[in-house]
Amino acid sequence: EEIKQGNQITGDEFVDEVTLESDLEMMFPEQFVPSSSERMLLYRELDNLVTDEELNAYRKRLEDRFGSVPKEGKALLLVVPLKRIAKMLGMEKVVLKGGKMYMYFVTNLESAFYQSDMFGKCISYAMANVRRCELNEIKGKRRLIVKDVSDMDSAVGILRSIIK
Repeated sequence: EEIKQGNQITGDEFVDEVTLESDLEMMFPEQFVPSSSERMLLYRELDNLVTDEELNAYRKRLEDRFGSVPKEGKALLLVVPLKRIAKMLGMEKVVLKGGKMYMYFVTNLESAFYQSDMFGKCISYAMANVRRCELNEIKGKRRLIVKDVSDMDSAVGILRSIIK
């Protein structure tokens, strides 16, 4: 069954879940949420959020209970839109390390995903940002690497600009 956005096949059809690896600080610090069991519950709840509406309601509850969300907490909240957009773009894995974002596409190289508009958008973004981007294939894994990605804000911003 095709999942369409407008008239486009999206990566949602090809990717079950996006894994994220990062060297960025993403957490609710002890000073923000003192109880470790409470932090675990908050992480679990966050892990089940999908939409921006759910995320905004969650953020509002956090602020009501604990005050202003610290930088590491804001970065953690951005995991929700990052994974959602990455999935639409057909990415199985996103790695944010050493100031670079590595986006790994659908593993099956015969997949119809590679003929989709979404993959086309990724290629177009790479071509429009040649100095910053590199497309390659290593051991049968296709990936797009973007340089100068120092935080979750820029990572999500890049994914949003690809999908536009």
